[in-house]
Amino acid sequence: MDKAALLGSVVDHVKDLKGKTAEISKVLNTPTDTDEVTIEHLNEEEENKGCLLKASFCCDDRPELFSELQRGIKNLKLRVMGADITSLGGRIKGVFMLCPNENSANDVCMNSLKRSLRVVLSRIAISPSTSNYRIKSKRQRFFLPAHFS
Repeated sequence: MDKAALLGSVVDHVKDLKGKTAEISKVLNTPTDTDEVTIEHLNEEEENKGCLLKASFCCDDRPELFSELQRGIKNLKLRVMGADITSLGGRIKGVFMLCPNENSANDVCMNSLKRSLRVVLSRIAISPSTSNYRIKSKRQRFFLPAHFS
């Protein structure tokens, strides 16, 4: 086998692996390299189960992410009916099934709720260039006072 044929074989193999990876990532909830937010209104038969919205986001993993997410969902008066969260290589992807609280379910305009949820998740997902709290390693670090050494 000459060099050109070998190189062609390698290129074909890499293309095949990329295709397989794309297929797997459609089935599995794997984080991507880009920050993204999607909001979907679920169809009528799923709506009867109480879930109205499927919200997903992908962004850099950081310590304050879940507290921001919880605060945003609570402020919009939504309930989490289900969640699928995956973290890989410093990136995180979350998919949530959401519905309005019983108290606010009657006076909900779905379009305004979707817009508000998109704004909240976009603020969370857009990674700040400088965070107040950045740790390179995911391990918690504790520093003891000098008299404990």
